[in-house]
Amino acid sequence: MTPGAHIVIGSGPAAVSCAWALADAGREVIILDTGLTLEPERRRDVDTVTARPPQDWHEAELALIRARPPAKDEVPLKTSYGSDYPYRTVAASTPVEAPDITARGSYARGGLSNVWGGSVLPYRQHDLDRWPIGTSDLAPSYAEVLKFMPVASYDDDLTTMFPLYTDDPVPHQPSRQAAMIRANVVRHRAQLAARQVTVGRSRVAMDAPRCVACGLCLHGCPHGLIYSAQSTLDMLIARGVRYIPGVTVKTVEDIDGGVRIAAQDLSGAAISFEGARVFVGAGVPNTADILLRSQNRYDDPIYIRDSQYYLIPALSRRSVGGVTSERLHTLAQLFFEIMDATISPYTIHLQFYTYNDLFRAILQAKFGALARFIPDRLILGRLMLWQGYLHSDHSGAIKATLRRNGTSDLMAMEPALNPQTPTKVAQIAAKLSGLSRWTGLHPAKPLIEITEPGRGFHIGGSFPMAAEPGPGETDILGRPRGMSRVHLIDASVFTTIPSTTITFTAMANAHRIGAAVVRGETDDR
Repeated sequence: MTPGAHIVIGSGPAAVSCAWALADAGREVIILDTGLTLEPERRRDVDTVTARPPQDWHEAELALIRARPPAKDEVPLKTSYGSDYPYRTVAASTPVEAPDITARGSYARGGLSNVWGGSVLPYRQHDLDRWPIGTSDLAPSYAEVLKFMPVASYDDDLTTMFPLYTDDPVPHQPSRQAAMIRANVVRHRAQLAARQVTVGRSRVAMDAPRCVACGLCLHGCPHGLIYSAQSTLDMLIARGVRYIPGVTVKTVEDIDGGVRIAAQDLSGAAISFEGARVFVGAGVPNTADILLRSQNRYDDPIYIRDSQYYLIPALSRRSVGGVTSERLHTLAQLFFEIMDATISPYTIHLQFYTYNDLFRAILQAKFGALARFIPDRLILGRLMLWQGYLHSDHSGAIKATLRRNGTSDLMAMEPALNPQTPTKVAQIAAKLSGLSRWTGLHPAKPLIEITEPGRGFHIGGSFPMAAEPGPGETDILGRPRGMSRVHLIDASVFTTIPSTTITFTAMANAHRIGAAVVRGETDDR
């Protein structure tokens, strides 16, 4: 291993963003990654489908893409073309004991960007009151990230609160249900604004001009048009970045003039690397595993903050016919932003979804065999969904503890519930009910579901940034207290977790850290 190399751990959105900044500055960059990929036979199935136009796709082929493993609740985990490989573990991974927690680290090439929903919003300064950095520090990196991540966006009422960070927005085509609701909110913009509500078109990380509107977004875009960090990784490799898969990092440490990394290969055999600096972007749970072991912090619990995830189904006043056969994308269609201090001092973010084929599964879960007798227009033509997130102050958290388990280790994770959470969701649902005369939407309150902490994967804050880091904290460049050449770069360093989408800011902050390091803005401590 070249002593002067800058080593990045992981290949998810934060990791590739940091690597991009390092490569832009001409640094030698090496990416270490476990790197699990989609099964070859499933890749062939997808390629067989996409070789033909959508009108020639066969239902049996699509059923393979839509397949999902059995779910323990009514909100199943997203899969990638029917595969759960983004959630799988390897021989070198630390066993996790978490019967009540769904959130896990990913060992996949590209991380959880293989199964994310693609929604993109920056953070507002209003929501960063306890952070040691602000939106002015993140703004240049938001713009840099958009140079390699395509985002379908729209210059509308949201822009004053959430800058586009591009001069050339590319919109996406809304569904007919979304167009109907948007017409309502545009017509009643003043009434909504008077009630501290702003509604705009969603911003989604997708290559909108090439979208064939096949409706398979939530199962994996057959043409790969929803952004995955794998695409940026491919670009980095083409630029000369060295990518080493099959490596699962266990510890990192400062040594004289550099860093040492202890890892295992896929068989569990020990391997090691040395470099100038290391940037840990393995995803929040895996980054915690690496740092706790590196600092010998066994039986010393940490708390992973969350922007807790909930679902509010809605019925529209008017029905839209033919939704089951409409050509459309099924990512978020609209964003609702609520700034009501009587509910929260922070922004309340809701992503609005119209028909997708998972709605049939919801009806099946609620009505069983009777669901097939319900006319599509009666329910599916009116059924829509808000997917909401709460600021971490109102959300539960995950208590994570690294423990010795004989000759190996174990990561124990358990929920730490927040009594505010159900109250806040009920207040938000009441707020939405009060807007129904202008939106045309009526929340179906009996169907509201609040998931456990971590279920939406909007997690972080396990080693928060601070202006003067104390124990368990990091500085503004992600360096844990007592370390000088080790930088945490994923959402582990977020001070709090605002409710707006997490991935874009995780990418921008990782880019900011990488760019700052190579500009020589750090002094080794």
